[in-house]
Amino acid sequence: MRFFFLFFLSFSIQAEEILECSTNKHIGLNFLGNDYDRILDHLNLKNFEIKLSRSRDDIYKNEIKKKDANEAYLPKTSHFIEIVLIKSSGYPIPMHCSWLFDIRYNKKDEKNFNCMGVPENDRVFSLDFNGNFMYSSSFNEFFENNSVNNERKTLHSLIGNCKRKI
Repeated sequence: MRFFFLFFLSFSIQAEEILECSTNKHIGLNFLGNDYDRILDHLNLKNFEIKLSRSRDDIYKNEIKKKDANEAYLPKTSHFIEIVLIKSSGYPIPMHCSWLFDIRYNKKDEKNFNCMGVPENDRVFSLDFNGNFMYSSSFNEFFENNSVNNERKTLHSLIGNCKRKI
């Protein structure tokens, strides 16, 4: 089933941009245990990729083109994209993102992509222009063998950087 989902995702999202990401710091993993590298390896989030459905450049150029074509055009201030965080194991985590950006007032390097997990709002991801990210989740998959802890609501955060895949 997971293979089918990955196969479907690879064709349903024509990614404008693929980023390679590395986790450098964390907030709250000490509640899961003290061996942070081992926890990150178990979660498959030490190194991972992100596929973005649209890049900032694409959104910016599209808004400029619309504005230049029509003087009465009122630029959008909210832009929506999808990202898929792909764990090093290949497991995808889809998210919906917004970018509050207005070409009249903002530069394209301003404001973060802010994302929520899909279909449940159980994860939060933020990505800035320079590729700095913060990913917050309860990481319930860490507790998959313990049904009592599968309902955890506390969010733990991973902090790192993403770079364009070459």
